[in-house]
Amino acid sequence: MRPYALLVIAALVLAAVLGAGCTGTDTPLPENQSTATPTATPAPVAPSPASPESLVAFVERAYEYAHVHGQEAALQEFNNQSGRFVDGELYIFAYNSMGTTLALPFQPGVIGTSRWNITDANGTAYIQDAVAVAQDGGGFIRYLYADPADNFTVKQKLSYVMMVDGNWLIGAGIYDPQDGSPVVKVGTDSLVRESLKSFVGEAIAYARTNGTEKALQEFNDQNGTFVQGNLYIYAFDYNGTTLALPYQPELIGTDLSGLQDPFGVNYTRVEILLAQHGGGFVFYHYPNPSDNMTLEPKMSYVEGVDDTWWVGAGVYVSEASGSS
Repeated sequence: MRPYALLVIAALVLAAVLGAGCTGTDTPLPENQSTATPTATPAPVAPSPASPESLVAFVERAYEYAHVHGQEAALQEFNNQSGRFVDGELYIFAYNSMGTTLALPFQPGVIGTSRWNITDANGTAYIQDAVAVAQDGGGFIRYLYADPADNFTVKQKLSYVMMVDGNWLIGAGIYDPQDGSPVVKVGTDSLVRESLKSFVGEAIAYARTNGTEKALQEFNDQNGTFVQGNLYIYAFDYNGTTLALPYQPELIGTDLSGLQDPFGVNYTRVEILLAQHGGGFVFYHYPNPSDNMTLEPKMSYVEGVDDTWWVGAGVYVSEASGSS
């Protein structure tokens, strides 16, 4: 690994130990469901439906739905006010990469129109922001918007957006979000995001230079270059079979494509889809090796090595945000 990448990562772990882990198919997704579950303590109690954690999970579930069912069926569901993707203040919106409205269930009159140049009262071009952030692997944006659950009163809105593929994106938001959320803090921290991308990029370069067998051996070595405390590279194929998981070697060769976190996110499947479409960020809950394998929220970045396997690395939210 190049020195600059190590320095950036080291800066992240001065205040807290970073960590990751994970799992993850080609569309259509595999039907086989794994019964193998990473060792962990009981799942934490989910917060209210309007929390940043549940917001991200809501969008990630919609992301998987869009890939499984296709764009046409997904947009029909997203535009259905009585559908599965309208839950209180949470609802899925969708735009193409040029800002044309594809889904907006409480404003059907604007479907098919361009909102590229629209701004809020502060001058924020939030559709342009949504496209830019989604194309950078997904993430949070802030702006002012009318709340359909409160007589369309204009409020502060925090949205999470993801590219479904290169042509369109989805997102959802919560209104008047509370400040100080560790999930939002980590998800908007450019240093954390870029450091994860760099670390994963170094692993991909190593694999392409040295070959799959040697790379996996290195990734699985707890004393190797790509295991730095609670920050490590993990690897899977596109069917969800574990290739590298240094703190859970007993799971190597196991199909983990059926795993689901407490918020209902099939995170391995989401990771597979992200890797197949150029890479991206994902939030989910996973056992923390530095905390007796307790399930904790984390953010990972994943990217494909080639057309047979992919790698990822992540940080545990409480540690990376300094709130542990």
